[in-house]
Amino acid sequence: DQGQFNFEATGNEEGYRKWREELDAKKHAFENRWGVILSRRVSMTLENHVKPLIGRLEWISDSKNSPKPNDPPRFRLQGVEFTPSEIVSIVQIDDH
Repeated sequence: DQGQFNFEATGNEEGYRKWREELDAKKHAFENRWGVILSRRVSMTLENHVKPLIGRLEWISDSKNSPKPNDPPRFRLQGVEFTPSEIVSIVQIDDH
């Protein structure tokens, strides 16, 4: 979700700042709802997968693959596709 830019905010940077805050809030709500970490490197263990997968989680947002709007999202990590119910554990890894 790209959010919606607020052109009525006052100040030079106020509209952009408010838009970023709203976008970040939506991202955090999505992460909390589905138990995932987006935009950061993670180590993830999946059901029926022996070794943990490491990398940046990709949200597959192709609406053609989701017949119902309330279906859980699909994700991809290292070429493996899965749903949130298949996640056993997820840990953020520092990018340092």
